[in-house]
Amino acid sequence: MKKIKDNNPVFGLCVKFAEGIDYSESEGTIIQVGLRTRNTSVPMIVTARDSEAKIQGTDGIFAICSEKCGTKMKNTLENEVSFREIKDISLG
Repeated sequence: MKKIKDNNPVFGLCVKFAEGIDYSESEGTIIQVGLRTRNTSVPMIVTARDSEAKIQGTDGIFAICSEKCGTKMKNTLENEVSFREIKDISLG
């Protein structure tokens, strides 16, 4: 829920959407995803159909400010039913 400052490392949390969840109209864009368990929304990158991430099975990526934040977000996402698989990655 924090703004990531310039020149700070960014981590990513990759997700695979649950069956029946379709964001194909938003491919290649950043959208706001509502999190019912936290009563808020967060930005998520929706992978483009021909992107390397999509080819490898990633449907969406959340930018995360730290590993600690990533752990909290992963726990939150595990309580949501919109995602089937969640993986940690480092974006730099």
